[in-house]
Amino acid sequence: MRPLQFTLLAFLALLLMGCGAGHPNLTSIAVSPNSATAAPQQDVVFTANGTFTNKSSRELTVADGLTWKTSNSAMATINDNGSAACIAPGTVTITATAPQNLQITVNNGVSNTSTNVSGTATLNCT
Repeated sequence: MRPLQFTLLAFLALLLMGCGAGHPNLTSIAVSPNSATAAPQQDVVFTANGTFTNKSSRELTVADGLTWKTSNSAMATINDNGSAACIAPGTVTITATAPQNLQITVNNGVSNTSTNVSGTATLNCT
């Protein structure tokens, strides 16, 4: 076997080990509360609970690659910790998204390219 082929095979083996082979994958995200109402400048804290292929569940965080977004940032904003604030009247969808395979972390320098899983909730700004 040529050195380049050996290096490539070794890299692929390490990558597979780092991908969490054999670890449960994220199957769904439930955002809580499912629906909330807030006045302008009032905060609502959302949480994301992940369910995995082994039927276990736990709260997801930024360390898991969890991201938050609103469907209209002119009506409401949301930070990395799930705290949303109404800016203007209207209804927005809050979306929590995390990688299906949480075993790859951003800290190790490898980007997580697994499929994303999302969950949503509604925020009514009065």
